[in-house]
Amino acid sequence: MEAPPILEKKRYHDLDALRAGAMLLGILLHGVISFMGEKYWPIQDSQSPYWDLPAEVQEAGTTIGMELPDQISPYKFFFMQAIHGFRMPLFFVVSGFFVAMLWRQKGIREMLKHRTKRILLPLLGMGIVFIPATWIAMIGGGFLSSLGNEAPRNPQGGGLWAAAERGNVDGIYQALENGTDINSRRKDGQTPLNLAVFNQQHEAAKILLEKGADVNSVNGDQRTTPLHTATFLADERMVLLLLKHDADTEAKDKDDATPVAVVQGEWTQELEGLYKFIGRLTKREFDLERIKRDRVKVREILIGDQTATQREDTASTEKNDWDFPGGAELEKRYEALPGWAKGVSWVIGGIIGIFWVGSMIPAFHHLWFLFYLMVIIGLFALLMWIAKKRKFRPWGDWVVQMPYCLLWLFPLTFLVQVTMWQSFGPDTHTGPLPWPPKVFYYCIFFGFGALCYGRETFDADVGRYWWLSFVGAIPVLLLGVGYLESRNVQVFTQLGQGNLKPVIISHLIASACMVLYCWLMIFGCIGFFRQIFSQENKTIRYISDSSYWLYVAHMPLMMLLQGLVAPWGIPSSIKFLLVCGITVGLLLVCYEYFVRYTFIGTFLNGKREREKPQELPASQSAA
Repeated sequence: MEAPPILEKKRYHDLDALRAGAMLLGILLHGVISFMGEKYWPIQDSQSPYWDLPAEVQEAGTTIGMELPDQISPYKFFFMQAIHGFRMPLFFVVSGFFVAMLWRQKGIREMLKHRTKRILLPLLGMGIVFIPATWIAMIGGGFLSSLGNEAPRNPQGGGLWAAAERGNVDGIYQALENGTDINSRRKDGQTPLNLAVFNQQHEAAKILLEKGADVNSVNGDQRTTPLHTATFLADERMVLLLLKHDADTEAKDKDDATPVAVVQGEWTQELEGLYKFIGRLTKREFDLERIKRDRVKVREILIGDQTATQREDTASTEKNDWDFPGGAELEKRYEALPGWAKGVSWVIGGIIGIFWVGSMIPAFHHLWFLFYLMVIIGLFALLMWIAKKRKFRPWGDWVVQMPYCLLWLFPLTFLVQVTMWQSFGPDTHTGPLPWPPKVFYYCIFFGFGALCYGRETFDADVGRYWWLSFVGAIPVLLLGVGYLESRNVQVFTQLGQGNLKPVIISHLIASACMVLYCWLMIFGCIGFFRQIFSQENKTIRYISDSSYWLYVAHMPLMMLLQGLVAPWGIPSSIKFLLVCGITVGLLLVCYEYFVRYTFIGTFLNGKREREKPQELPASQSAA
């Protein structure tokens, strides 16, 4: 492809600063995860705040098909979702722009050599140090965060909750002696008894009940009682304990289901998948064989159905791999296929499975983006070589002009976004095998950035109305987060009943909002940085240069600091500022004295020389 005429060589200070901003946002994002209750993060802070969602908001959501939770984490909303929704796509847009610039100025060969020095070598060289260090810090930070978990942490009863969750009898007595309300609720709506039952802490549950815990207390979102939970876990001992203390067998949850309804019906693969899904969310590994066996006994206790065992035993022997919503129809179509087609489907499924597992192995940890960037750069080089051989002509300026560019950017990005499920924005894959949908997803952003280079249209128009983009992004974010949270709730309330439609609709709307929000923020950030940082500034230049090192090295230090401050009884906002401030401060000192002017700094940003003090004229020196 023949590229458009090159504009005069210039330094894009605004895009340099924008790329650095994307890096620094990543540090803020990781600094706040310990306060969001995300189970995949090993450091869980004791001061994790939750905001009650007003009933008016929930009612408004219901009118447009949302099932919203009772509480949300402000950190998850303002940081995890708002930042994660555009940060890495923005980084790949800027990366595509600079790679295209290198290609136009130096050719494919020199561009590949340059990117290998700046990306691949730092990934391999620094990854050897910082990836193992991150794993060590995860273990160390998790241990530090667990210290002091048995003691009361705040007046709202954090110590009692922790003690009930872990079955710490002494901690329960201590918290009650300190005046903690035995029926107090955590920010997520859980009572100590709810936690003890879910974690199958029988002795803790017994003490709580004897001390006056409400046996029919409900959690904050699903309105399930301890008996619902014990029945779901097929915990016969816990069920008998709760019934002894007059648990209400007719209590109804959010979906009007009684405890006995939880264990009604046959064991299916769909039900097994639900247990596995909840286990992943809560970091619990359920004994599914025991649950499948004991749920019949629990049902007999609740309804006295002596014939249930026989029916369950008969049903459990009939395994069906297609036992999920719509599975029967898919099974018919599969069986109608010729033998060779079935073989091909198994091969394709095996390849997808291998890539999925390989993409999820946390080999690169927080440095995964360097791996994906090198893969995409390789694809870009191949495409440009083919385009040159075929003498393709460049596309018109409309491909980068707002709003025309959204005519192809939105549907293309949406097609990939709907395949992602983990969070608001792109999924995270850190394994040694690139996940193809994710590669294609970032190729879109990289390609857009590459198309922007050398076009007067980009320099003149893209991001011109940056403030309008930011304003428009706010309602899109609110809607997207709302439907995402609704989808997560519907997984439990609707999918478990085989009702796929609400889940699919919420996911499609959330995905559309994610895509639109992402592009609006990208255009807004480009325009904003162009207005503020288009001129050279030594301070901004220094921050831009140091941001690469800060991001590569921050994770181990940050995790250790998170673990250290986790047991402290101070506000989470102060902890967050301390962790991020100390991390960035220490790493900036390291950058100035041990990185910037060394071979490490050369790999990251090119060679830098210390400024020598200017010598005074001889006449002034003599004076």
